[in-house]
Amino acid sequence: MPMMVGVDIGGTFADFVALDPESGRITTLKVLTTPQAPGQDVAAGLRRLAGEGIAPGAIARFVHGTTVGVNTIIQRRGCRLALLTTAGFTDMLELARLRMADPYSLFCERPAPLIPRERVFGIAERIGADGEVLQAPARAEVASALAAARQAGCEGIVVSFLHAWRNPAHEDQVAALVAELEPGLVVFRGSEVWPAIREYERTTTAVLNAYVHPRISHYLDRVADELRTAGIPAPLLLTTSAGGTMTAQAGRRDCVGMLLSGTASGVVGAGVVARAAGEAAVLTLDIGGTSADIALLEDGQPSFATGHAIGEFPLAITTVAVSSSGQGGGSLVRVDAQGVLQVGPESAGSTPGPACFGRGGTGLTVTDAALLCGILGHGDLGFGAISPELALAEAAARPLAERLGLDIHTLAEGVLSVAISGMLVPVEQLLARAGMHASELTLMPFGGAGPMLGALTAEAAGIGRVLVPAVPGTLCALGALAAAIRRDTMRTVLLPLDDAHWAGMAATLDTLAAEAAEAVRAMAGPGETTVVRAADIRYRGQSFELTVPLDADTDLAEAARLFHAAHEKNFGHAEAGAALQVVSLRASASRAAPPIAMPREEAVPHAAVPQGQGRLFAQGHWQQAALFNRDGLAPGAAFRGPAIVSQSDCTILVPPGWDAEVDGLRNLILQHGAGGHG
Repeated sequence: MPMMVGVDIGGTFADFVALDPESGRITTLKVLTTPQAPGQDVAAGLRRLAGEGIAPGAIARFVHGTTVGVNTIIQRRGCRLALLTTAGFTDMLELARLRMADPYSLFCERPAPLIPRERVFGIAERIGADGEVLQAPARAEVASALAAARQAGCEGIVVSFLHAWRNPAHEDQVAALVAELEPGLVVFRGSEVWPAIREYERTTTAVLNAYVHPRISHYLDRVADELRTAGIPAPLLLTTSAGGTMTAQAGRRDCVGMLLSGTASGVVGAGVVARAAGEAAVLTLDIGGTSADIALLEDGQPSFATGHAIGEFPLAITTVAVSSSGQGGGSLVRVDAQGVLQVGPESAGSTPGPACFGRGGTGLTVTDAALLCGILGHGDLGFGAISPELALAEAAARPLAERLGLDIHTLAEGVLSVAISGMLVPVEQLLARAGMHASELTLMPFGGAGPMLGALTAEAAGIGRVLVPAVPGTLCALGALAAAIRRDTMRTVLLPLDDAHWAGMAATLDTLAAEAAEAVRAMAGPGETTVVRAADIRYRGQSFELTVPLDADTDLAEAARLFHAAHEKNFGHAEAGAALQVVSLRASASRAAPPIAMPREEAVPHAAVPQGQGRLFAQGHWQQAALFNRDGLAPGAAFRGPAIVSQSDCTILVPPGWDAEVDGLRNLILQHGAGGHG
């Protein structure tokens, strides 16, 4: 029978979910990632799936999500690049938007750009704002810049000229010269990656695309080789930043389209769980080996946005609205020059990994701190891939503890607190943008380390309810299977929203919709395709716009009404008589994935019987904690914290002051202070 396999590659583990769409049976597993040998982790997982009776030849759908791109940016391990830009604009990456990175700190610094000023070259060319060619680039000047880039050891070139979104002729010309004069250099054009206004955001998006391209391209080659070797007939599909999927061929150039590949598929998987559980407002918390990623779900649907940060840099493309911070299970702990404890963004990954993994790592990580606090250590990790060793974690913690004058357990709890504090910054920013209060939300932690820190993070954020899915450690892989094949198109127009221009814009929307639908058909073949249209609209004179969804038959008056309503909802006011401007037009086409069954069982209330007792260092002292195995918790089982729940793909901490109960979907529901002991 045909099988579907979803894979998510994180910083430490590769997660696999195999689904039989007829019976609904799900098989999950984890293997350690192999960053030094890309694709070997996929091969190892496929071999283990074959051992579970899943024949490679029966795999009809293979969907792959990865955090390779976002981890490359967060850790700054990407391609060495040069930027060719319009003369007079060579300081663009440094100037950015002249905003303080932290408006509450007088000592904050803007992050260093991925391309330093000495590798930015100005080219004397100019396209007017209306697209008119004012000055063509000279071949000799481009050749000189390329020679300097080569001498600087550059591996790639980004070409981003002023107003190229209106007329890309000069970017195309210079890209052709790069291919002629320096064929060994990969080249990306800003107008190719994202043809939109705002030169800084467009350029940064192109830089991000080029920065991760060599790693992503090499990675996809290796994965494709492994699939062929294993005899899997299914084409390689990739999850995208917009929560859909695309072919591997498309992903080789559209690298930014998969920067949030793994994180977006996790949000999609969380949406499947949230809809089945009837959760109206959910804050997702995906903690892997390298980063913590958060997103909002309303009625199981994610939000989409442009301009969200990847690490420290804005990404202009449409994405699932996910915010990332550099605190993961493998994040390294250090003490800075001022004697302050810091966690991340550097990560031990899977090689050498946290010290307690016994794979050569010597630095203290969040995982080591959790072991020292007694959260971990009650079984193997990652489906038996790792047996954590306490003595190794103690050895890693001791130098830092001595430097700070703390015992190692107090240090370890402090590490967890610092890591959680780092996660709270994007949480608070996201809630402020959405106009929501923490008390309205249910936190859904997943990923290998999410359930371990989920309740502690919820408590720090003021969230009183936590839902841990049945397979939290592999939810991103499950979400990959639920993701639709999707393609987005857009075009900047900068036109008034009025009678004179509406017919032309409607025709442009038709063209964009047809282009998106054709791209989906090219990837997935004939079949039913859903197309969604939208427009970025603002009041004339505003600096930013709102994306307003439009139907195929939406008229001018309805488009204006929808914008005024959206402005009222987002900002608390609207000006019904004010002139409106359409900045960009958008279309998205998608082909739905096969549905994922979420069977519900009868929940019979009963007190869960612990399998033993363990010691938990919490709130500054050791406490007794009940130990449970997730497989032994039937629907309706209830217990109180402090408790630790072990399962194959993660460990769940139920802190003091929290109650837990298993629902009919085998989700573990935690409530803070429900029993009056908060």
